[in-house]
Amino acid sequence: MPKIKYKPEVLHLVVVVAIALFITLATILIYNTTSSINKGVNQYSDRLASQKSDLIKNTISYEVKTLINFSACLSNYKTIPENVIVKDITALENSMTTAEAVFIADADGDVIASKNVTMNVSHREYFRNSIKGKICVSKPMYSEPDGKMVNFITVPIYGDYKRIIGIVVGVYNEHIFSDMLDMSFSGIENDSNGYILNNNGEVIMHGNYVLGDDVPQFDSFFSSELLSDVSETDIATVRDNFMKVGSSGIIKTTYNNERYVILYDGFSEIDNLHYLVIAKEDVVSAQTNSFITKNISMYIFFIVILLLVIIAYILIVRFTFKRLKNANEHISRIAYVDSLTGYSTWDKFVLDAKKLLQYEYRRYALVSFDIDKFKAINDMYGHDEGNRVLKLIADTVNRNIENTETFSRINSDNYYILMLYHDDSQISERIRNLIQAIEYEITEFVPVLSFGVYRILDSNESIRRMGDLADIAKRTVKYGDDSAYAFYTESMLESMREEKRIENEMQNALDMHEFCVFYQPKVSLDGNVNLTGAEALVRWIKDGNVISPGKFIPLFERNRFIVKLDFYIMDQVCIKIKQWRNYYKDLLISVNMSRVHLKDPQFAEKLYSICASHNVSPSNIEIEITESAAYESLETLV
Repeated sequence: MPKIKYKPEVLHLVVVVAIALFITLATILIYNTTSSINKGVNQYSDRLASQKSDLIKNTISYEVKTLINFSACLSNYKTIPENVIVKDITALENSMTTAEAVFIADADGDVIASKNVTMNVSHREYFRNSIKGKICVSKPMYSEPDGKMVNFITVPIYGDYKRIIGIVVGVYNEHIFSDMLDMSFSGIENDSNGYILNNNGEVIMHGNYVLGDDVPQFDSFFSSELLSDVSETDIATVRDNFMKVGSSGIIKTTYNNERYVILYDGFSEIDNLHYLVIAKEDVVSAQTNSFITKNISMYIFFIVILLLVIIAYILIVRFTFKRLKNANEHISRIAYVDSLTGYSTWDKFVLDAKKLLQYEYRRYALVSFDIDKFKAINDMYGHDEGNRVLKLIADTVNRNIENTETFSRINSDNYYILMLYHDDSQISERIRNLIQAIEYEITEFVPVLSFGVYRILDSNESIRRMGDLADIAKRTVKYGDDSAYAFYTESMLESMREEKRIENEMQNALDMHEFCVFYQPKVSLDGNVNLTGAEALVRWIKDGNVISPGKFIPLFERNRFIVKLDFYIMDQVCIKIKQWRNYYKDLLISVNMSRVHLKDPQFAEKLYSICASHNVSPSNIEIEITESAAYESLETLV
C-alpha cells in the first residue's frame, strides 16, 4: 500500500482558503448587520420626518380642499349678482382660521373680493398656471394693495363642459407656514431647517433658517452648495422622485466638514409640492457611531489573531443583534409609547384600532373623554399632581377594557377608547362604571368627566374622523356639574355649525342693538290691580325674526359672552327706569343674571356703577339668579 504523503503546502492552502472564506463571510455579515442598523435608523428618521411634516401638509391640503369645495359652488357665478358672491366670499373668510383673505379672478384676471378693490392679477404666475387647470401654491410675494409678504393658494373654477372660467385664490401670511416649518426634529430646539419645494426644487416656503450659517440658504435645492458632495446619479434619482406624487427619500451629504441628513416627503394630494427637512446627522443617528467604530476595531483585530477574532466575532454578532433590538425597541417606544402614561400613543392607537376594525362581525364605538377644567386642577394642585392624575386615569382605563379593545391618551387630558358593544345600554353602563372607578381612585377632588360616543358604522372611515365626531358629542355635555356622556347624532354637527354662526354674529348684534329688552309687568292682587314692577326679558331680533333665548343663552354662558350681554341689559333697564321715573316712582324691575358673574368679586360694584351712571337707585332693581347657582356661590353672595 503506498504511503500517503503529507503535503504541508496543501494544508496551508486549505488554512488560507478557510481563513479567506471566514474573513469574507465575516465581512459580509458585519456589512449586512451595519446596513440593517443604518436602515433601521433611516426608517426611524423617515417616520419622524413624516410625523413632523403631517401638520403643514395637512394644513395646506385642508386649505386646498376648502378652496376646491368653494370653487365647485361657482360653476355659474357669472350669472349670480356680484353682491351675493361677495357675501359668500365674506362667509368663507370668516369660517377659515388660516387664510387672511379669499378672492375670485375671472378668466381675464379681474378680481372680485370682499373688500372694495379694483385689481387685475393676469400678470401673476399663479394666475397663469391655475387658469390652465393647475392647483398652485405660490412663493412669498408682496400682496396688492397692502404690501404684505404672503403666499397664494389657487384652484381653478370649472364651468360647463369642464371649461375653466376663473380661479379662487386664498391669501396666507408667510409667517403662518414658516412657523410650522420651524418644528423641532428631535425634540431639541433649533436642530433642523424645513422647506416646501416644487417639482424643480425651487423653494416655495421656508422656515426661519434656525441652523443659521451652518447650512447655506438657497432658492433652488438642486443648485445648493449643500449637494456638492452628492453624486450626480443620486441627484438625478432625487430629481426623478420630485416628479412623482407622494415620493419620499433620504440623502446624506457633507458640508463644511459636517455631515447632514436630508429627508423629503411629497404631498399626496398636490402633485408638485414636497416637504424637505435638513438636520445634522449626529442628531438623527448618533447611536450608530460607536458601533461602527467597534466593528472596524474588531475587524482589524480579526486579521491579527484568527482565534481571538472568532471569539470577538461571536461576541460582536450577539452585541450587534442586541443593539439592533434595543434600537428597534427605542424607535418603537418613541413612536408608540406615551412617555407620561406608558400606554399607546395616537399613532399606536390608530394602528391597533385599524387591526381590530378588520373584524366585521364586531361592533365598535369610539369613546372620547376628558376632565372638565383640567387646567384649573393643574393650577391648584401643580403639574406633578396633574400628571399623576393622568397616569392614574390611564391605569384605570387599562384595567377596565378587554383584550379586543384599545385606548390612548391623545393629548393633555383627552383620551380615546375603542370599545366593543352590543347596544347603547351596554356602552352607558360601562361609561358609568368607568366614572365610578376613576372617582374612587382620585381622592383629592371629584373629577367631572365628559364623554362622547361615536358608533362606528363604516370601519373604513378614518380614525381621526371618528374621533372628531366623538369629540363633537363630548362638547354637548361639557361644563356641567356632574360627569356625563352623549351619543353622536347628525343633528349635533348641525348644532355646532349653528353655534359657530351665532358666535360670528353675536358681537355685531350687540353693537347694532339687535338684543331687545321686553318688560313683563307685575301687578298687585289687592283689588286695585296696580302695576308694581316688571321683569326684564331679552330677545334677539334679527332681520325681523325673533331668535329664541334657548338657542343663544347656553352658548353665551359657555363662551362668557353672557357677561357683556347681561351688563348691556342692565344698562338698558336703567335707561328705561329713568324714562318711567315720572310715571312709576317705586317701580321694581327684575333682571336675570347668569351664574357666571358669581365668580367675579367685583360683580356688585360693576352693577352699582351702571346704576350710578344713569342716576338710578339700586333699590329700583332686583337681581335674580337660580337657586342652585346661589347655593354654589353662597360665600361670594354673603
